[in-house]
Amino acid sequence: MIRLEVQSSQGAYPVLVDAGARRFLPGLLEELGLAGRKLALITDEIVQRTPFVDEVAGAVREVGRELFVLAFPAGDAHKNLATAVELYRSLIRRGFRRGDVILAVGGGVVGDLAGFVAATYLRGVPYVQVPTTLLAHDSAIGGKVGVNLEEGKNLVGAFYPPRAVLFDTEALCTLDARQWSNGMAEVIKHAIIADAALFGQLEANPLTGLGDPAAFADTLARAMRVKVDVVNRDERETGLRQVLNVGHTVGHAVEQYSGYTLGHGEAVAIGLVVEAVIAVQRGLLSLADAARIKTVLERHHLPVRPPYEDVEAVLRLMAVDKKHTHEGWTFALPTAIGRVEICKVQPDEVRQAYEEVREGHRP
Repeated sequence: MIRLEVQSSQGAYPVLVDAGARRFLPGLLEELGLAGRKLALITDEIVQRTPFVDEVAGAVREVGRELFVLAFPAGDAHKNLATAVELYRSLIRRGFRRGDVILAVGGGVVGDLAGFVAATYLRGVPYVQVPTTLLAHDSAIGGKVGVNLEEGKNLVGAFYPPRAVLFDTEALCTLDARQWSNGMAEVIKHAIIADAALFGQLEANPLTGLGDPAAFADTLARAMRVKVDVVNRDERETGLRQVLNVGHTVGHAVEQYSGYTLGHGEAVAIGLVVEAVIAVQRGLLSLADAARIKTVLERHHLPVRPPYEDVEAVLRLMAVDKKHTHEGWTFALPTAIGRVEICKVQPDEVRQAYEEVREGHRP
């Protein structure tokens, strides 16, 4: 079992990664002092049908006072206040109290939404993240929880850390090829931020499928360690933590413009390429490194060109990104493989880079 530790103003919490980690969940709840409580397992309707949910539920029943499952329709389009209200009402009907525990079992949408419910129901109840997708190795760590509005992604939310994150790599066995590629976009992102050696490994030997879940746990933990190290230095995104948004400023806008028909990782991959070109235009990143970023994404079967011609509509969505200030748009731009910097960027720079990438001129 690989164990990482996240430092938080609300108390440190463990991140556990291993094949078969779900079997350790009862012991983890006891270690955290959360045994003997009601347990609300929140998931989506797709994950609910997998054997993994049954196995998690069966494992924790022995240490919980009572366990019940709440499932909502899958997809980012349902990560909203209306779904949160339905979950609140379901918890109330079940007599769920402040000392009881939410288990967020699913991908990033489940983790974000269940975490938001945990942060706001009765002014806060404990929760544990149990990710089931590769994409969620990123979102499960750091305590950023929230929901979308029609105007943009994650515009309503909070910093509310879980009591623990438990990642069982065997849960990834059910992912299809597209889900896998979406998750690899975030692994590649973490390598670009602070692990040049991992980036080199992914260049030389692309990971286009799970393979051995136990062996993959080491790779996954390397990507997660990048985020843990950043969050430990800047929990509330006052500065350094913004480097984790590389690829996301453009990516979120493209994802929203698609009506969420693009996967999050697919949109982030496009964002990584466009933002690399912005960095090249500014003289911050070599064209060779921008080309390496594009190539490694392609080798993991990810899109690298924006499919939408209406750049002005994408820019309008980008304008409401929560990171921006009155001084300009805030971007995390790669300056080398393994290094990212926070910059103020003008809309014209984004427009030029977006159109150059869409037309195939760069990188």
